[in-house]
Amino acid sequence: MRYVLNVLTAAAMILAACGGAAKSDASNATATTPVATATPASTTSAASTAAATAGTTTTRASANNATATQLQAAFEAGGVPNASRWVVEVQEYRPYPVDDPTFAKLKSNLAKYNPSADTLGRILAALSLP
Repeated sequence: MRYVLNVLTAAAMILAACGGAAKSDASNATATTPVATATPASTTSAASTAAATAGTTTTRASANNATATQLQAAFEAGGVPNASRWVVEVQEYRPYPVDDPTFAKLKSNLAKYNPSADTLGRILAALSLP
C-alpha cells in the first residue's frame, strides 16, 4: 500500500511540474496544425485557370523575361515534376505573344514532349506574361 502511495505521489509531482494534466493528442494536433488559406484565382487567363485546377502557386515567373533560376523556383513552388527540364523547354521557345494569355504557342511546343495534363497545368500556372 505504501508503494502505491509513493507512485501516486510521484505521478502527482510530475504532473504539477509539467503544468497540470496532459492534453490529449487531438487537442495538440488542433492547436498546432496550420490552416490552409485559399487564394482566389483570376479567371482572365488560362494560366490562372490552370492554377485553380493544378493547385495554386504563389510564385509566378514571366514566360518571356524570367531567368532560369526564377523559372526553376516558380516551377518547384508549383509542384512541377522535373522542373529543370521544363525550364529549358520554356526558354527554348521564347518569346511568347503577350496577347495570348492561353499560352497556345507554349502548349503547342510542349505537346511534343507529351506532358501529363497535370504537369502542363502546373507549368502554365507558374507562368505569367509581362
